[in-house]
Amino acid sequence: MKILRTMAGALLCCFSATALSAGYPDRPIHLIVAYPAGGSTDMIARVFAEKLGEELRQSVVIENKPGAGTNIGASVVNKAKPDGYTILFGGGTPTINSVFGPVPPFDPVKGFEPVSMITRVPFMVAAGSKAPFASLAEMLAKAKASPDTYTISSAQLHLYVELMKVRAQAPIMHVPYKGGAQASTDAIGGQVDAVFSLVPVLLPHIQSGHLKALAVSAQHRVAVLPAVPTFKESGVDYDIGVWFGLLAPPGTPQPIVDRLAEATRRIVAQPSFVARLDEIGAEAVSTTPAQLRDHMEAELQQWRALGDSVPELRRAVGKR
Repeated sequence: MKILRTMAGALLCCFSATALSAGYPDRPIHLIVAYPAGGSTDMIARVFAEKLGEELRQSVVIENKPGAGTNIGASVVNKAKPDGYTILFGGGTPTINSVFGPVPPFDPVKGFEPVSMITRVPFMVAAGSKAPFASLAEMLAKAKASPDTYTISSAQLHLYVELMKVRAQAPIMHVPYKGGAQASTDAIGGQVDAVFSLVPVLLPHIQSGHLKALAVSAQHRVAVLPAVPTFKESGVDYDIGVWFGLLAPPGTPQPIVDRLAEATRRIVAQPSFVARLDEIGAEAVSTTPAQLRDHMEAELQQWRALGDSVPELRRAVGKR
């Protein structure tokens, strides 16, 4: 009888999951964005949300839940009911936080059901018109000749800036800011020599001529800035950026995960979506749920190894 009850329970769970996903979605989906409204991440999320609503024929509502290095928004989804109606537009920040802090209250990989990657976004270094260099190579050479004389701002991108300094072996002084707007404005005004940020954040200033682009941290030059070299072309092994994708609560039924993944695959294949991301310096990509999980697990191991092998990164990030 115990075996029969166990089998009946398993069948009931399977039936419940199937029934739940059969009519999915039959009400609005809440897309949690762990960043403030108005930024580049929020902008990409809203473009995607509109497309997702069209694919699923259901409303997709953006909810901005910033704070604690994205841990607040990610925690909302980690604790949400696994029914596909609360999903995260997130990326690898919880993985980084688990190594360098602030440590999230959940496992950065097992705490979610990965759905699909959506985009990769590279970083850029740009300088103001008053800066005494016109290329990344020239900036690094001057920094090496005069340690801690030249400055570079960023909006709380300590880890990435410190990693760039390690890879380039350049003692440039990092000046952290609370927001990207002020970090960029001070580079334009000459209060700092350069600024480090995601391409979409700096692109309007490049296009207006207020900042000059020095390099992008991508494998290839970005479509919207074909004349700007990569870090590798500038002599620095620094191919790094951020990714954003869909993550569902742990235990979300596989049929719902697959439905969301297929919708994302179709969106990322749309020329209009690809072109929109190209315009802001981002790359449209998609993965299977399994591929995204593999990527997250590999990324976690890489950050752990980096934190162990380059202790100055932990010290620098710990000063935030």
